[in-house]
Amino acid sequence: MSRYDKVDSAYKFLKGKEVSQDSFSLDELAKATGWETGTCKTYVSKRWFQYVHKDQKDFKVSGVAYLSKKEFRAIHSQKLTQLEDQSEQGKLIKKAKEFALLAVSTYNNPFTHFKTHGFIVDLVIAYTALFHAIFEKRGIEYFYKKKDGTPKLIDGQKKAWELTACIKEYWGSINTAEKANLELLIGLRNKIEHRSLPELDLMVAGYCQSSLSNFEEILINEFGDNHSLMANLAIAMQLTRTATAAQEDALKKFQAGNYKVVRDYIEQYNHALPDDIAKSQKYRLNVYLIPNIEKNKNKADLAVTFVKAEDLTADELAAYEQGIALIKGLESPYKYRPGQVVEQVKKVHPNFNMTRHTDAWKKHKARPARPKKEHKNEYCGYVSGFDGYLYSQKWVDLLIAEIK
Repeated sequence: MSRYDKVDSAYKFLKGKEVSQDSFSLDELAKATGWETGTCKTYVSKRWFQYVHKDQKDFKVSGVAYLSKKEFRAIHSQKLTQLEDQSEQGKLIKKAKEFALLAVSTYNNPFTHFKTHGFIVDLVIAYTALFHAIFEKRGIEYFYKKKDGTPKLIDGQKKAWELTACIKEYWGSINTAEKANLELLIGLRNKIEHRSLPELDLMVAGYCQSSLSNFEEILINEFGDNHSLMANLAIAMQLTRTATAAQEDALKKFQAGNYKVVRDYIEQYNHALPDDIAKSQKYRLNVYLIPNIEKNKNKADLAVTFVKAEDLTADELAAYEQGIALIKGLESPYKYRPGQVVEQVKKVHPNFNMTRHTDAWKKHKARPARPKKEHKNEYCGYVSGFDGYLYSQKWVDLLIAEIK
């Protein structure tokens, strides 16, 4: 009798359950393998935790079907105290987590001058490894192939999909805030790759924070809570005496000419997004970081509270206005394309159309008939990144009120 007989029985049992997508109990596993139920419980939680997950009272399998019998034996033979997954999937998860933490370390390091540059580069690697791990679990081929079907090779290694291809496979044609956030950062990386723009950091901090939160959420949803990064992270320390002056100086530099390409890119990208995505915290995190005055000093281990803007009442929001004056100053008033203006007005006046909109801007002289890049007023402005005119909320409000 081979020492792997019971292990091989477990492999056959788990693989079958995954193929049939059926859940199973520990008693069923014990009956199929010959182990005691208590032993099965230990193996499920300590040796196979990457592949076996709790499903209400029972368990479900994910990823065992793509392991060979030899790979499953190797995973099972690890010491109970050794929780690291040595499969290709496990190695990719480890790589993804380490580069995500490296991205945070780069961003939070006070001696790092180009925070955003380093953060995006490391996070792109982290996301790419994470998606490759997910595709490993799902049995999806994530390598480029030649016309004859053989793998493309780079330095003798199979050429794997880059992040853009991974995004297309993972989300497909579905538009989500997480997808929009990641595509923005990829484009931003391409824009700043050969530019020295350290003052960019403050302006894109919300996008960077959302991308990190989204990364961890995908990681946990796909591979379980034990992969959470929170245990390794802490809030970066702030030097508040100089923060305001430094932020104002950074804002002035951001408005300078050498930042135009990046400003136009972000502005154009944001304007093209649906409102629900553009305002999502998963696209760009907007929070207040305020002191938490704890009455019981023994409970106040970390006297800081994150407050989501969307959760505040009107009075609470007004109370924090000074705290976000600088950030709000970056928001362009020109948000709507002509078609979006028509859609907004039609919600109140169903007969409104593009012809009436054209008549309206001519009547109010909201914009010139021909493109003038310097044109800006309270209703309409020429946006370089968009290469055309966009309209403000004031313009939408005027049309609705005038028609009424």
